[in-house]
Amino acid sequence: MAFWKWEDWERELDWMSLNGVNVMLAQIGTEEVWQKTLQELGFNDKEIRDFIPGPAFNAWWLMGNLEGWGGPVSDNMIQYWTELQKKMLARMKELGIQPVLQGFTGLVPSTLKNHYPDAAIVPQGDWWRFTRPSVLLPTDPLFKKISGLYYKNLKALYGSDIHYLGGDLFHEGGKTKGVDLTQTAKLVQQNMQENFPNSTWILQGWQSNPAKAILDGLNPKHTLIVNLKGDDSQTWLDRNQYGNFPWIWATITNFGGKTTSGGTLMRVYTETQKAEAKFGKDLLLKGTGIIPEGIENNAIVFQWALDRSWQKNIPDIQNNLDAFVKARYGTINDDLRSAWQYLLQTIYSGYDPEITGGQGGYESIFCARPAMNVQTTSCCGPVNLWYDVDVLTQAALRFTKASESIKNSATFQFDLTDTWRQIINLRGRIAYNNMMESIKNKDKNSFEKNKEEFVKLLLLQDKWLGTNSMFRVGRWLTQSKNMLPDAQDKKLCEWNARVQITFWGPIDNPNSVLHDYANKEWQGLLKDLYLERWNKFFEYAEAKLDGKEAEYPKFFDIEKEWCAQQNNYNENPEGNVESIIREITETVVTNRTK
Repeated sequence: MAFWKWEDWERELDWMSLNGVNVMLAQIGTEEVWQKTLQELGFNDKEIRDFIPGPAFNAWWLMGNLEGWGGPVSDNMIQYWTELQKKMLARMKELGIQPVLQGFTGLVPSTLKNHYPDAAIVPQGDWWRFTRPSVLLPTDPLFKKISGLYYKNLKALYGSDIHYLGGDLFHEGGKTKGVDLTQTAKLVQQNMQENFPNSTWILQGWQSNPAKAILDGLNPKHTLIVNLKGDDSQTWLDRNQYGNFPWIWATITNFGGKTTSGGTLMRVYTETQKAEAKFGKDLLLKGTGIIPEGIENNAIVFQWALDRSWQKNIPDIQNNLDAFVKARYGTINDDLRSAWQYLLQTIYSGYDPEITGGQGGYESIFCARPAMNVQTTSCCGPVNLWYDVDVLTQAALRFTKASESIKNSATFQFDLTDTWRQIINLRGRIAYNNMMESIKNKDKNSFEKNKEEFVKLLLLQDKWLGTNSMFRVGRWLTQSKNMLPDAQDKKLCEWNARVQITFWGPIDNPNSVLHDYANKEWQGLLKDLYLERWNKFFEYAEAKLDGKEAEYPKFFDIEKEWCAQQNNYNENPEGNVESIIREITETVVTNRTK
């Protein structure tokens, strides 16, 4: 959503309203709130722009993980976000959706110490080599001064009719030594109540957050916890409803906006019922939600998660599935019904982290930074595949058969493309494993044979994904360049778009674990970046097999070079779907059965 325009958000808000969403995170436009606040505190222009991040990294800034990365942003960009937020808030009010705006929790620029050296400011260290915003303790008089300016500017821009405030302290780490967490949380919430009486502070139920000591300082009547990973954990149960606080059951499903498919539909289907059975009249569950880092895939997970708020009992799975399929494609038949049954038995059968060894859907080997023992493409992806590829192939074959009658459905074409996409890259992983075995055995002939198959599959994937605009990198890059008219803004936005889906950051850390966190199996990116990395690895491996000295490839340099480019990628689909499917079945299905 980083480069969405009003038309995109208008459609999304309508979709949310139609699905009953009545509370929504609305953090866009916080940039000008901070710009005005820091100007009043005497910060110069550079200091302010060193704090506000680029468009692709806004969320991690507001979570207190980083500052300034992806910038410096222009006044035009800041103003654009402000105007967009005003349009969104107006439409949300019409639709009955309450916005969650960014509250002031004490997160401040790390350079605030330079202006107020005697203030009770706690530096938060680094997050994956990024400097984190500092924490200004609410016991210091400066806290009320800054919060007063912050909330004054928030109200001036977006009004005072605000009932929900978001913001977390010590998210994914941070420094708490010497900090009275209970007192800090209590005073932060009291400050929110002074500025917005009867407002609710929404916090993320993520990993060990919010800590028990923080919850001890909060008033449950003005607090709401979002249980983020409800689809693969039972934090709500392990933490006893977070110590008896109101909470929302939610699913992330997609980390990094990856093009992976997967979900734990049975947990989505039954978890709220389990909570009701466990706590009975003491249940503090207030609803269900979706908190995805990527929303343009796995539609059934999001749909069923939101549906649970409307269903008193667990509905019949087959009837529910039929209703979903008919709504998604406008029709239903035996082939479509069978295809989705196979999907439920495979990618949506659930990823227990203890089995998969990671989070989210199973990632593509093509998108991985090459190495001898690639287990995951991103830092946190699954290590183990949890389903039968042959069963998933049956889903793709059924979709192919059904395509004769509904080929003009965009949602169907997406699912057809996505299912074959997963099968092609899983075949590529077999070729990769065979290559690595060849290297261990010092068998160059076998290595060359498997390398040829790997490259053939990667190029086939690139061609296949090119038939659907949703799987083309050109769509993403065009969005980024079209957000604003100014040439410098276009350049910054495109760089943000390229960096987020590749090395992520920071710019000086070749070994950052965040590389490929938001990897995308997209046409154009496959051939121009991922294949380039693999070819450099092949050259290195071949040299070693020949007994020659060779320098290990500098993949980080390759990634940065691609991010610095401004070449155009076509966003329009190309190629004949039917003929490429025939090529896929001959390459992947027929060969697999030999």
